[in-house]
Amino acid sequence: MFVFVLNKDGTPLMPTKPAKARILLKTGKAKVVRTTPFTIKLLFESSSYTQPVTAGMDTGSKTVGCAAIASEKVLYQSEIYLRENVSKKMQQRQMYRRTRRSRKTRYRPARFNNRGNSRREGRLAPSIKSKLDSHFREKQFVESILPVTKWKVELASFDIHKIKNPEVSGKGYQEGDLKGFYNAKAYVLYRDGYTCQHCKGKSKDSRLNCHHIIFRSKQGSDAPENMIVLCETCHGSLHAGNFELSGRRSNTKHATEIGIVKSRIKKSGWNFENVFGYETKFRREQVLGLEKTHYFDAVAICCRDNQKVEPDDTVYFKKHVPAGDYQQRKGKRSEKKIPTGKLFGLRKFDLVNTEKGIGFIRGKRSSGYFSISDIFGNKISDSVNIKKKYRRLSARSTTLVQMVQLTHSSPTCHFRQAGNAEERVSC
Repeated sequence: MFVFVLNKDGTPLMPTKPAKARILLKTGKAKVVRTTPFTIKLLFESSSYTQPVTAGMDTGSKTVGCAAIASEKVLYQSEIYLRENVSKKMQQRQMYRRTRRSRKTRYRPARFNNRGNSRREGRLAPSIKSKLDSHFREKQFVESILPVTKWKVELASFDIHKIKNPEVSGKGYQEGDLKGFYNAKAYVLYRDGYTCQHCKGKSKDSRLNCHHIIFRSKQGSDAPENMIVLCETCHGSLHAGNFELSGRRSNTKHATEIGIVKSRIKKSGWNFENVFGYETKFRREQVLGLEKTHYFDAVAICCRDNQKVEPDDTVYFKKHVPAGDYQQRKGKRSEKKIPTGKLFGLRKFDLVNTEKGIGFIRGKRSSGYFSISDIFGNKISDSVNIKKKYRRLSARSTTLVQMVQLTHSSPTCHFRQAGNAEERVSC
């Protein structure tokens, strides 16, 4: 375990051992600037000597791995869980604003006609932008605590055609789904067997329509994945609001998102060395002998061919959450007020040390009994009395961090430890 060190002017230096950091703090030559990961700042001018530090990142759509090595030692390794609820939150906000216009309140005009940001060229969807920003946020954080001299990034590439059709090969890549069909409508009718996908032919209506799951007015495409066959009866009922389509779950969603992230990272001006997936797998399995995790992949990305490194038992798990809680009330008539601010001096996602363990606050009650869990959402306790003895370890931020000590006792499981609490979690 290392303690990260900053110079007097805030520039990162090489990390040190906890014993030396303890001496610097006791003698008043340094101060604590961050507890997780533990970082100190010197109060005197130093020589600013640093060693070459190589940082690596394993990009992803749901989880990102990051690591840094120097002198054959792993200095830092982390695993970041990206937000998956941005689209749902925006739909919820849209619903709240739409219903507010029909209530007896101050008129709020519709703004969908004057939002230039939604029509500008090169715009990213908010869900993708959140994931892209998370990659750059971790990059900036690593550079703020370590003197990184070189970056190595694995930008994964996926064969979308192969995912849709595993048997495709050769000239099949030049022959799309619409080959042999006059247009997309003819293909969709053939794909769905000339049968209504809602009533399955029970309405006895022979007139068929190709319906857009996402309307063209809402930027829906004419791609076959966005079209479904409905009979005239079901098509009229759908537009009348009698039922809703559940939609089709795409099996290329994350592959497409990684492709967008890869493209934007390359255009960002970030100076890094590109690493391929087969190189990462070979180094992790054959050279380092490590199990499959995102942070171990990042360690393998940092290494050179046949380079052995001394692993670190400390890993920092991170999770990105919203900046605040915006729902003020609940109930049929909004009669119940939700304490979104501080309650007993604590907010949601504050990290606290209680008599029942260390965890993040997930639920608050005016009675003083809170619910706490770890960063992965695993429940620690449903009823912790905050009125008694507790200590807040860190305030809420958009990035939750939990330090974990790993013990590789078996290839299929590891231990997560925070403070005095230790639990066994399967990988």
